[in-house]
Amino acid sequence: MSFQASFKQILKKKLNQEQSFEVEEPTFTQSEKSLDPSHLAYLIGNIGRLSNLHRGGYPPPKIRPVRKAHNLSELQRQSYDFFRKWVHGFSDAFTEPELKKAFRQAAIVLHPDQGGNTVLFIELKGHLEILKVLFDKPPQ
Repeated sequence: MSFQASFKQILKKKLNQEQSFEVEEPTFTQSEKSLDPSHLAYLIGNIGRLSNLHRGGYPPPKIRPVRKAHNLSELQRQSYDFFRKWVHGFSDAFTEPELKKAFRQAAIVLHPDQGGNTVLFIELKGHLEILKVLFDKPPQ
């Protein structure tokens, strides 16, 4: 292709090649790739095929592994129910970071400086300590 060809002509030729299912990659030297508009048309035509991204350009969401629910004692079950009452979406298969996050969310609502109840805030801290026992590692 000549350097004087218009972008529309190059793009039209490349589209005709795609419709006839003849995929022939042009060979360019490094200097030609930076200057030749046909190479740009070729790249534009292959943008959709080269990217293996999720719709919208974002990677697909990671699937959270399904975890088993904790085996809770009666006291731990009461603490878990207390957290469920104050934190939306607190699952029964919670991890230690999720427990900390739930505590912070409940503390925002129950802290006396934020207009909460002192007794409920102290109770929240007690329930946190009860549930933290699930994640304690035995001393070695």
